[in-house]
Amino acid sequence: MRITAILLIVALLILSVPGAVAQADCPDNLLVNPGFEGGTYKTESVGTSLSSNMVEGWLPWSILGDATTNREVEYKVIDAAASGDTYRVFSGNQSQKFFTTWGTHTAGIYQRVRVPAGSEVVFSIWVQIYSGERELRSGGQFISDLEWPKDSGDKRGPGMYRASIGIDPQGAVPGGFGAPPSDATVWSAPVTEFETRRTTEDGIEYDAWVQLQVSAIAEGEWVTVYTRGMPEFPVKHNDSFWDEACLVALTPPTPTARPTDTPSPTPEATDTPVPTETPLPTDTPPPTETPLPTDTPPPTDTPEPTATAEATATPEPTDTEPSPADSPDVEAAAPTDTPPPPPAEEPTPAPAPTEAPPLAPSANRLALWLYAGAGAGVVVTLGWIILRKP
Repeated sequence: MRITAILLIVALLILSVPGAVAQADCPDNLLVNPGFEGGTYKTESVGTSLSSNMVEGWLPWSILGDATTNREVEYKVIDAAASGDTYRVFSGNQSQKFFTTWGTHTAGIYQRVRVPAGSEVVFSIWVQIYSGERELRSGGQFISDLEWPKDSGDKRGPGMYRASIGIDPQGAVPGGFGAPPSDATVWSAPVTEFETRRTTEDGIEYDAWVQLQVSAIAEGEWVTVYTRGMPEFPVKHNDSFWDEACLVALTPPTPTARPTDTPSPTPEATDTPVPTETPLPTDTPPPTETPLPTDTPPPTDTPEPTATAEATATPEPTDTEPSPADSPDVEAAAPTDTPPPPPAEEPTPAPAPTEAPPLAPSANRLALWLYAGAGAGVVVTLGWIILRKP
């Protein structure tokens, strides 16, 4: 695996050249003494035991319990140049260690840092875990004991050491040695000695350095970064080593101004035309019945016209058929025969048609009867048509 090969190369460099530097790439690092190099100080002034010491720029924190559970940790600075223990240093000459023997602990180190308010801060650091009952060696170095005990009398097995890091985005600090970080702290996922165990191509097992990382949004101008060790079982060795820390603040995005609501232009009010009253429809008078033509009485016998007098043609009665709209749908009365009027004392002579020659008296009488008969037929026909209409 590529990661294993890289870690192996780093480990071999550290083992072969005391004080070899494998600097982490962390531009704009906001931490003080992120490489744990330089001067150290005794920590009894902040509440630890007399035997503890730390690198400058960092402070200890721990939850205090009894001799077995949450036992007070001891802090040590690993100086590879002085001790020759380059295996416990990731980069440079020094690293920070804290541990308990035959006890568990909940403890670590921390640093409070000023950052741009509202920025996203990313904290990372390298850690190595050494935990277990037995003194196991591989490749000349002590390694964690990962074998679980077979029975209660067999003292061997891991401590299940959980290492993690955190950021308090509010920048609070513990209220003294023995107090925990605030509940606002954001923690990374933990790793144990099982996740840090590696094997070389030659079958040599070793406890590798691994990098932890966590991020949070700064709620103000200060944040506090933490490391934390939490072994589950009180085994002989519950140790962790920390080196090459990094804290960067990503530039917060420029807030985009919220667009203002542009009011829509109000159209100018126009005079609303006043609706004119629609005149109510007037009652249309019902159509009057058109009187049916009566039978023209047959002409009476008249004296024979003189030769000089021109007969005036009597106009034929026209067939007037009422329209459906003008005639109500009622049954029309059949025409009645009107008795001929009595002859006048002095009958008016009937003129002959303009274009026809004068008729003989018998022929003239016959024509008049024909005209009368034709008129009566027209009247009867009109009556029948009206009665047949729907």
